[in-house]
Amino acid sequence: MTIIQFLRILAARWKMIFGVMLACMAVATVVAVSLPKRYPASARVLLDVVKPDPVTGQSVGRDVRGYVNTQVQLIRDMRVAGAVVDKLGWANDPGTIASYEASGRTEADGGIRSWLGQQIIDGTSAGLVSGSTILEIQYQSSDPERSKQVVSAIRDAFVTTALDFRTDSADRSSVWFQEQAEKNRLALAASESALARYMQENSIIMAGGMDGESAKLAQLQAALQQARGQQSTTDVVVAGRLANDPVTDQLQLQLATIEDELALAGSRLGSAHPSYKAIEARRNTLRSQIGRAQSSSRAGVSALSGAVQQSVRKLESDMEAQSKLVLERKPVIDELVRLSREVELRRQQYESSAARTAQLRLEADVTETGLVVLGDPVASKTPSYPKVNLIIIMSALFGLFLGLLAAVISEFIARRVRGEEDLSYATGVPVLVTVGTSSSSPLRLRLQKLFGRRSSDDGDGELQAI
Repeated sequence: MTIIQFLRILAARWKMIFGVMLACMAVATVVAVSLPKRYPASARVLLDVVKPDPVTGQSVGRDVRGYVNTQVQLIRDMRVAGAVVDKLGWANDPGTIASYEASGRTEADGGIRSWLGQQIIDGTSAGLVSGSTILEIQYQSSDPERSKQVVSAIRDAFVTTALDFRTDSADRSSVWFQEQAEKNRLALAASESALARYMQENSIIMAGGMDGESAKLAQLQAALQQARGQQSTTDVVVAGRLANDPVTDQLQLQLATIEDELALAGSRLGSAHPSYKAIEARRNTLRSQIGRAQSSSRAGVSALSGAVQQSVRKLESDMEAQSKLVLERKPVIDELVRLSREVELRRQQYESSAARTAQLRLEADVTETGLVVLGDPVASKTPSYPKVNLIIIMSALFGLFLGLLAAVISEFIARRVRGEEDLSYATGVPVLVTVGTSSSSPLRLRLQKLFGRRSSDDGDGELQAI
């Protein structure tokens, strides 16, 4: 079938095509008008995803998409829908109860509250307003005022439920942590009692974080180190005093002067002269004084050095005895250290659980949800369903297609000759000339060539109609 044949069929059966299209449009219009109308209502909530939590200091950050999806699922959750049913009192309405009983549902299916809640969920949708963090909640029903009432209740229930989820979770966690804190407190008290009893049984006194004997040993070690440092200083002082005794130095200077006088007298007067003898006697006396002065200085230095050495030896002896005592008590001290560490561990566990309990109690008392209610709910007076204009347009297109299909099918069922192409097809021989037609115009000839029809120029010559 060529395009010319198809167009001839459409031109011949336009009434059928037009009639089918009008019939489809009429049926669709009747159906669209008879369908129950649904009026939308919307309410908005601002998701404050940037502001950090007042207790934990955390914010949503990069997980905005997951947070928004969670809020949308919460809006369409049965917990929110059930709260709306309770707030509106639908479960106690006689008409609603009658409709529920007529539906054939029973308490095994969840009861009237679940049935009504599912209806609310089916009519509810939510999503972000483009380019913002504003969450828009929509609800549709047959009455715009009812839609407005329900969407307002949904928003209130959503905000309340979001806060309940947060505080309930923190409250349950705080109860558990409080139980753990109490267990840790009892364990800490038991460990402290065991440590105190052990110290009493073994006569242990703690001083500066260690037992008395170990503390005494540490004190002796510090004293011994100090005494040894003092001994080194004393040795330096003794050596200095022996080398630089002022009395001995003065006597040595006088002795040198007398030696010079004695040498001069010997050379002038001789060794038998009385003056020489007198000077020699003075020299001997001065030497005796120098010997006594040196002996006295050595005695004083020896006494000082001996006292320091005696102190060091005493401290060494005491430290050695104390070290033996500490080594003998090492098993006792090791057990004491173990018990002390256990007490410290129990204390850390108790303080950690107590701090966590306090933080969770603070979170359970918080009233900040991160949700900001924006304005009042808005209901539309224009129904969102059914879209009559769209239905009519779609029915017209469908009717046109159906009419075309019907025209083609009916043409194949009762085929007719509507042009030379149909005659050629029916007889099986080419058409040489048509009678009673005027000569073709140039435009018609071009169209015939374009759509595949043979023109009269294809024969031996042009044949005119008689």
